[in-house]
Amino acid sequence: MKKILVFSTGGTIEMLPGNGGITIGSVSGLDVSGIKALPEADISIRKYLNLPSPHMTPDIMVDIAKELRALEISREFHGVVVTHGTDTLEETAFMADMYLEGTLPVVFTAAMRSSSELGVDGPRNIRSAVRVACTETQNLGVTVVLNDEIHAAGRVTKTCTSNVSSFDSPGYGPLGFVDDDRVIYHRLPIWRMNLPQGPLILEKRVGLVRTAAGFGHEVIDFLTEAGYRGIVVEAFGRGNVHPDTADAIERAIDSGVLVIITSRCYEGRVLGIYAYRGGGVDLINRGVLSAGDMAGNKIRLFLMACLGRGLKKEQIQYMLSSL
Repeated sequence: MKKILVFSTGGTIEMLPGNGGITIGSVSGLDVSGIKALPEADISIRKYLNLPSPHMTPDIMVDIAKELRALEISREFHGVVVTHGTDTLEETAFMADMYLEGTLPVVFTAAMRSSSELGVDGPRNIRSAVRVACTETQNLGVTVVLNDEIHAAGRVTKTCTSNVSSFDSPGYGPLGFVDDDRVIYHRLPIWRMNLPQGPLILEKRVGLVRTAAGFGHEVIDFLTEAGYRGIVVEAFGRGNVHPDTADAIERAIDSGVLVIITSRCYEGRVLGIYAYRGGGVDLINRGVLSAGDMAGNKIRLFLMACLGRGLKKEQIQYMLSSL
């Protein structure tokens, strides 16, 4: 029997009706009835936070990652299931995945529907997550389990506002599935963005700018003038922007801002293909770094952690080179 900790942080999975809608109160609404009788698990529950996921901040994510690291070092449990709201789950899971060594199975789960709605999915998601935490998953990094699918924290994202099958890993798919009789893995992740060993400290002045037709340069200039140290730009397609945006990026780099380019597309890598003004080749020549096919919200957290640690541009570029 595996000792599993359910580490509760809030979110829809704990919410109850009230105040004219669905809300979260002072008493947890977490339904753990489905896991109490699991023969393979000895369950403990720890209430750590009680927040809707839009209230999560990078600082809180760091605190959660540090708590999980302490559990990893203590070896008190064989696995940890973190219940979390869906809106920012992928970012908290990614923060933990960057920081943890991977010797403790950590599984994030959530619910798309509260306990007051028809077809509530929370209890089954918790049960599936506990079953995954009981398997030998030390080589998977942090995983995310919803709708009986197992996803890698570095790739998973919320794709729909309301559907129970919202969580997906575009271009990659799930690592495996939870079936009625067993947990089935189809593949292992060959990639994780691990930070160098050391304290987890964030540089707060890192922005995220999503480009649109004729839009982006003014925001980049604003962030540069406001003293931001890093900017992640979600560019078009292969990593291309309007010439005005390219000029703003160059002004930022000349001011000492580290700029990373990713794509606003769900799938595919950014790559220096186009040499026109504002194209990928032009941006590389101006000094941007490429984030491959990583999502902008996750690369922002990565850059915050790198700059907070005091890593230089060359070190960050090396860590991004495998993407």
